[in-house]
Amino acid sequence: MMQIWSEQDFRTMPWKNGGGSTTELAIYPPDAGLDQFIWRLSTATVATDGPFSHFAGIERSLAVLSGDGMDLYLHDTGDEGEVAELRVDSAPFRFSGETPVVAKLLNGITVTDLNMMSRREVCSHTMLRFGEGDHFVQAGEAQQILLYCHRGQVSLTDGTLVRSQQLLLQEENHAHEGISLQFTATAESDICLIIIRFSATGAS
Repeated sequence: MMQIWSEQDFRTMPWKNGGGSTTELAIYPPDAGLDQFIWRLSTATVATDGPFSHFAGIERSLAVLSGDGMDLYLHDTGDEGEVAELRVDSAPFRFSGETPVVAKLLNGITVTDLNMMSRREVCSHTMLRFGEGDHFVQAGEAQQILLYCHRGQVSLTDGTLVRSQQLLLQEENHAHEGISLQFTATAESDICLIIIRFSATGAS
């Protein structure tokens, strides 16, 4: 099954902690809330320095889409912790939703990011980033692939087009051989692809 969402399908709402706004691109199951989702993909506007929301049991991947970037200060121990430098050309950064995180904007410039969250006990995800060119992704035993086109245009081998600010979901309920996706991205494209694998006890 393949489905494409556009901007009119997305939902904008406040952050869980009220510190910013987020636009929900897709959530699974479709009627889930912030406390029940198995996975959720969203963009967020980060306009000021401050803490991220706490999400127990959740794994997160983050990619900067616009702005100068931001530094994430991860305080998962009693000391200063790790600092992750996220820029528009950075690979997606993965961290646990329980980890206390404080974001500091580079040069004080507002950032838009892409945020993937998955519930650790049910499924796992991998976020990859692509630019212009021909690409082939073999997703192992994944049941779902999300392809978000932030900028540019993506052409799949079957002729399907995914344009700027559109999201594609490819789903296979019995992916014994895994899902594969072959696509071509136009010049100056910014594409994020998320591979989702459910656990043996998870929904599919």
